Amino acid sequence: MRPLAARLAFPLTYLAIAALVAALFVSVLRVNSGTFLYALDDPYIHLALSTQIRHGNYGLYPGSHAAPSSSILYPFLLAPAAGTRFHPYLPLAINICALFFTVDVMRRFLRHLRLGEGGFAVAAQAGAVFMAAVCFNIAGVIFTGLEHSLHVAAVAASVYGLALFLDRDEVPRWLPAVLVLSPLVRYEGLALSGGILLVLAMRGRVRIALATFTAIAVLVGGFSAFLRHLGLPMLPSSILSKSAIASASLTGGGLDFRSSFVQAIDSALGHPIGLLLLLVGVVVGLRCALEVSRYGILHPRRWTANGCMCLALLCLLTGQTVAGRWGWFERYEVYAILATAMAGVYLAQSAIRRGLAQISGSAGRERFIYAAALASGLFVFGTRYIFTTSKIPNAANNIYEQQFQMHRFVTGFYRAPVAVNDIGQVSYRNPYPVLDLGGLGSEKARLIRERGGSAEEYESLVAASGIHLAIVYDEWFPGHIPESWHKVATMSLSSLNYSSAHPDVQFYVTDAAAGATVRRELEAFRATLPPPVGLTLY
Repeated sequence: MRPLAARLAFPLTYLAIAALVAALFVSVLRVNSGTFLYALDDPYIHLALSTQIRHGNYGLYPGSHAAPSSSILYPFLLAPAAGTRFHPYLPLAINICALFFTVDVMRRFLRHLRLGEGGFAVAAQAGAVFMAAVCFNIAGVIFTGLEHSLHVAAVAASVYGLALFLDRDEVPRWLPAVLVLSPLVRYEGLALSGGILLVLAMRGRVRIALATFTAIAVLVGGFSAFLRHLGLPMLPSSILSKSAIASASLTGGGLDFRSSFVQAIDSALGHPIGLLLLLVGVVVGLRCALEVSRYGILHPRRWTANGCMCLALLCLLTGQTVAGRWGWFERYEVYAILATAMAGVYLAQSAIRRGLAQISGSAGRERFIYAAALASGLFVFGTRYIFTTSKIPNAANNIYEQQFQMHRFVTGFYRAPVAVNDIGQVSYRNPYPVLDLGGLGSEKARLIRERGGSAEEYESLVAASGIHLAIVYDEWFPGHIPESWHKVATMSLSSLNYSSAHPDVQFYVTDAAAGATVRRELEAFRATLPPPVGLTLY
């Protein structure tokens, strides 16, 4: 029978993670006077889109098509609950399930590697899993309400499945499904799925690799064809707005392809974790080059298991560096960090196994020192992610004081079409059309923004939509606010800003005739605002 410490280690890990999630959830309710909101405005874009999907339209409001979601699958997962009271909580429920799935995959992965079965060895592995969940932002990212937790789960399962294949020379029956699912959750999944399919083909599983690749191509390509049928670009507006390479390669807009590539590398170098992962990419690239020098390109089946793992990781890191993003509530790179850590453990498993065996035989004090050193290392690496997790209640409060209040004003006081540049909360459960000047929900606005459009273009776009009120950040449109627009109010956060793009948002009427009416509505709205929120009328 396994020692008691070994039997309890992982159940206690699950319990500790559940307690962390519960504490954060309660803290969000407390700071928002009982209202649960996510730490970002973006999940409400998915929720608004899923509501329209439920009614047979792909867009943010009836009669208008848009592709504001960076995930193919995620809005469809939310659609069945649209219109119910549970709908706004569904992203959290999905993400919590994805979190514990990821943790269990990590447990199974470590157990497969047989790093140690003694009480201390298992406890050390359980502690490492808990630290990874906290220090890699795996737990914190669930409160963004976005698809990242699902993507992290799919990536963890992909690496685990690849390890099983390399060690047993047998493809797990579920692995092809996971490889197809990953890019449907986030396009970045194409890189790792493609790398693993390449390994499968190199190891003689050509039929499985080809069939899985065909399924990915049909589903991802079919979605692009669907967008084209709606009169939209072949990639979602969110990707074209955030990825210079995607925009340059697909629409020819923005920077040229070479400049976009340089910008992507510069972005990675400018982020501490991006720089670290870039260096890891160089190391695994050299490891792959060594495999080629030993066995040549004509004998891929001779590649070692470690070489194949490095190849899959190199594909992932290349994709993230060239086409991915970094930061913004520290969510974009979480999947890459976890995949790198799992691949690193796989590559170093022999050394880890020997180390754990040696430490397990040491005195209690020595084992404590080793465990403290490991925990300290993970803590130092994850400082920025631990800080982000600790600020989830504050970030949710930012959304409560800004975007949620904007939604309340538009739906409860103004009750008419509006132009904004932060569309999540304002669009969700709003019967009135919303024009997105930021470009995620409007292709015309995206193209204007991409080419640094003029004030006249924004004036014409808003006028053509019959809109008389714009709620925007001045900082997003420097020198591009039309002279015919009149600023009537500024709404300000009461505390430090962690998740809104800017702490102050401005209200503009687009014609003088609407000014008096909007001011009266804003005065009535101001009386209902939470006391700390500031609304200055002009």
